[in-house]
Amino acid sequence: MITAFIPCQNFKESCAFYQSIGFLVGAPQAGDTQTASAVYPNQGEIILQDFYVKEWAENTMMTLTVDDLEVFTQKVSKYQSSHPESSVRFQPPNDYGWGLQIHLLDPSGVLWHVFQSKKSQPEG
Repeated sequence: MITAFIPCQNFKESCAFYQSIGFLVGAPQAGDTQTASAVYPNQGEIILQDFYVKEWAENTMMTLTVDDLEVFTQKVSKYQSSHPESSVRFQPPNDYGWGLQIHLLDPSGVLWHVFQSKKSQPEG
């Protein structure tokens, strides 16, 4: 398994954001920088890191496959509503041929390509 480190401009906000959209965020661990494991069930893990370089964050892209993109975007919208000061934003779902996808910016500017594959989409 490959695990990526994700930069966090505001570590507490990033932990709260990832937990709100379905990641299981572990307790912060001390080290050279504070880190927290964030597991998305059946998909993999990222390490949130209390370290931020703007150029790094804004050039990081990740992918995530979800079973139901509508449910996922509702979680993001709920987070946005309860955190209006946050820079979290996303574009509405678009069908790119392989499935529905959104582009999501996390609180630090990391770009996520979140998609629901055609296999997961209802027939019709």
